[in-house]
Amino acid sequence: MSDFIGKLKSKGKTEEDIYFAKRDRELIEALHKKRLHKVVKCEDDVEKKIIKEYEQRFVKITKKNKKKPKRLLRACKKLITEIMERCSARHQ
Repeated sequence: MSDFIGKLKSKGKTEEDIYFAKRDRELIEALHKKRLHKVVKCEDDVEKKIIKEYEQRFVKITKKNKKKPKRLLRACKKLITEIMERCSARHQ
């Protein structure tokens, strides 16, 4: 009987760990999107469309490199560099 109770506790802890891991990933993704908005200051509808495009690319990059953190970091840096270049060209 105690083995059954132990398995139930273990199952509950596992489900809790999975829930919080998923929640953490969602919060991290939200922070990255927030950073994109800070990098690209949108003032009109055209710029808002540009931001949406970059957010979609960010989501694709994140999904593609979910289990490869170094590759994800390089891809995000490349995307941010591209955003910065596009912004500096637009504001000159």
